[in-house]
Amino acid sequence: MPLTRKPRIAIMGEFSSGKSTLCNVLMGARPLLEKVTATQLPPVWLSYGPDDAYTMGLDGHAYDLDLRELEHVSLETTEHIRIFMKSDILRYCDLIDMPGISDPSMSSEVWERMAHLADAVLWCTHATQAWRQSEAGVWANFPQEMRQNSLLLVTRFDKIVGESDRAKVIKRVVQETEGLFAEVFPVSLLQAMRAGADESKWIESGADAFTRALFDIVHRIIDAGHPEPGDIGKAAIRPDPADATEVGQSLIAQTFERLMVIRNTPVLKVLPRRVEAKTERLLRTERPTAETGPTMVTFADHIVGTGDAMPAGRMKTS
Repeated sequence: MPLTRKPRIAIMGEFSSGKSTLCNVLMGARPLLEKVTATQLPPVWLSYGPDDAYTMGLDGHAYDLDLRELEHVSLETTEHIRIFMKSDILRYCDLIDMPGISDPSMSSEVWERMAHLADAVLWCTHATQAWRQSEAGVWANFPQEMRQNSLLLVTRFDKIVGESDRAKVIKRVVQETEGLFAEVFPVSLLQAMRAGADESKWIESGADAFTRALFDIVHRIIDAGHPEPGDIGKAAIRPDPADATEVGQSLIAQTFERLMVIRNTPVLKVLPRRVEAKTERLLRTERPTAETGPTMVTFADHIVGTGDAMPAGRMKTS
């Protein structure tokens, strides 16, 4: 049975690995989002909808949140912040922006208590010190089913200048993370942010490649998922309708829409033409005659002597 809720994709990595920039790339830079990502917060769960927010306390109660008061949210008493916004990517999946796993100013419990809610992870690792032992140690605790639906992004890849050095970094990271992620993608997130509507710059940044992979993962999770309690028999979750006044203009939106068309196009299977043995000439077993078929050419039909002209369609025998 397919998933009846949107997949939840966590954005994770060490402190200052590019997580906030990735969130901006996926969501589209907006004043509200910039305020969220610039503040030290517990996990921020982003969903599609009219602007709204609340906090979920460790006591199990939800509390209304005025986004102007974000900096006053307590790490000690809050499990997560839930924010609703209209963004292209949120039409397809929820994002959970996690604190850095190595942030010395907060306990790992802050993000650990939310990790089980994610279906997949976009893990950011800084290109100049990619895939440190501390990252590998944390990721080793995640279940196999999450690993196969997660992507490793080697961020700030533009900081490595030489092509040879770039190739060495990717080769090492791919070898060290074999079987730990679905795929590994080098990406320059700042370049992706600056690309705007320039598709060539978007592709050059590496964002297009991982965006396509993310689309595949979102729908793999939906296809292989399980209905929420009480939703057995319901259809698989579908993207929220696009509000043309607020979403649908980003390159992510355009890429996802193109891929959705492909996904929703029925596959036409070309079956081999059925052959009737009694009427199909190529399968007839009796010898053809002038009335029933073409003349058969054999070595014995006509023996041509030395110097004789070769009749058309005949083979000379010796």
